[in-house]
Amino acid sequence: MFRGISLANKCLLLFGGAVAAIVLAALMFPFFRMNSLVDEGQLENSRQMVDHWEQAERQIKAAVIALGGTNVITSRPPQPQRYVFGDEEPKPGTEGYAGVPAVRVGLVDAQKLAESDRFVARALEALAKDAKRADFQQARWKGTKREYRYAKAVRADVEGKQEVIGLVLLDRETGEPLRLLLINTAYLFSAGLFVSAFAVLVFYLITHHLILGPVRTLKETAESVRQGDLRIRSEISTGDEFEELAETFNHMLGDLEGQQAQLRAINAAMNLKLDEITASNSALYEAAKLKGDFLANVSHELRTPLNSIIGFADLLLEIARTELAAGDDSTRLAKRVRFLENILNAARDLLEMINGLLEMAKIEAGKYELRIEKVSVQETCEALAGLIFPLASVKGIKVNLEIAGDLPLIETDAKKFRQIVFNFLSNAVKFSPTAEEAGARAVVTLRAERLMGARPGEEPSAAESDRVRISVIDNGPGIAVEDQGKIFEKFSQLSRGHTREHAGTGLGLTICKELAGVLQGELQLVSDLGRGAMFSLMVPVTLDTNRLRESEAEAKFRGALKRATAVG
Repeated sequence: MFRGISLANKCLLLFGGAVAAIVLAALMFPFFRMNSLVDEGQLENSRQMVDHWEQAERQIKAAVIALGGTNVITSRPPQPQRYVFGDEEPKPGTEGYAGVPAVRVGLVDAQKLAESDRFVARALEALAKDAKRADFQQARWKGTKREYRYAKAVRADVEGKQEVIGLVLLDRETGEPLRLLLINTAYLFSAGLFVSAFAVLVFYLITHHLILGPVRTLKETAESVRQGDLRIRSEISTGDEFEELAETFNHMLGDLEGQQAQLRAINAAMNLKLDEITASNSALYEAAKLKGDFLANVSHELRTPLNSIIGFADLLLEIARTELAAGDDSTRLAKRVRFLENILNAARDLLEMINGLLEMAKIEAGKYELRIEKVSVQETCEALAGLIFPLASVKGIKVNLEIAGDLPLIETDAKKFRQIVFNFLSNAVKFSPTAEEAGARAVVTLRAERLMGARPGEEPSAAESDRVRISVIDNGPGIAVEDQGKIFEKFSQLSRGHTREHAGTGLGLTICKELAGVLQGELQLVSDLGRGAMFSLMVPVTLDTNRLRESEAEAKFRGALKRATAVG
């Protein structure tokens, strides 16, 4: 209602309305009282007119008696004239004695008149009820004139009581009350207007000097503070709450100025730190670039001589084994075979590390390529089980294969799919203890099953409602719950137990995690110390082409961003 109106105008509107209402209410009583006084004055006029009429009547009667009862007054006959009621106009020559249109009626005539005239009835009732009451008057508006009907009691002593024996009636109209009413209204309206204007003026001066002045000062100070000037202070000396508010505001500004100075000092220190961090980041980016170039170049260049070393070592080992099998059982030949086996194993481990580094570098650079095709999960699992069987047999580990009968063909990259599952199998064989170490034969199980339904908390879609889970289960030492997140980090290996006995870069599971994301799948680990472990890969039966394009675009963007950052 008052939106967009200033505080000063709101105060004037509210106070002006309140003053007008108060003045109007205060003038209502004088207005009605003045009207009542006008009627009372007219009542007194009626009394005087009737008294004058009675005096004239007595004088005429006395003159008639003195003349022997002969009516010598022809212009005004002594008998009472006919009384005129209601809206009927008086007839000429009936204005009564002394020019007063009054008439005297007896009690019987008055009672007859009361049957048709309510005024006469009310007058008789009021005068009979109060013996001390001398008259009765009734007034009403008749157009622009005021009609006054007056009745005066004629009493006589009847058995010691003053009883009404007749009435003197007077009926007249006059415009004087309207004139007096207009004059009184004009005076009252002028007085009310003057009082209201004076009150509004006084309130305006009070509010502008005592209230709105300090408010404007505080507003100007706040506006200067909003523009950034914290050195300004509010100067208000009113000796009231406004002065206390100004002092509080000034204290707040002082605190803000001090805090701003502290913040500037902190920002300066942070700028220095930021410069140092920027320099350190530049050095780190440069080191990362050098590391990436070094790994890419060195790893690539090392693969060629390593393949030669592995080839020649394998050839020499085959020759030594042939000679040993031919009957040469000298100690020198047996040592040669053992040394060649060590060389071959170390070279293969080194080649595996180099391949892992190159694979991780490709994934981070977004340079991997996907070859989507229909893959038989059963055939893939059987081939991988056959591939891992020789390594498991050396350690005396049993390999079980559990394949569900309702497995469909899946859309995926066969090479990356096999790489993830084979990494799970090789880790299970690598970290499972031998029968001598554990006191029982270790078992590695490769299980494939179909999953129906969407992931928890997700809406099912064509790509996610039907999935396949491939799990590798072992009964080895297991992994503690607090360590399960660490094994998927780069270059991370657990230090407890016998796990550190096996060499490796710690990139195998990290690569598996990245490849699973590329294949729109996910990894799952369920394990605990002393209870073995179950590594699972869950992939959709049908790839989501939209997600596939998004993943490729994101991988390329990450690679470009990393290269740009390294260059910067």
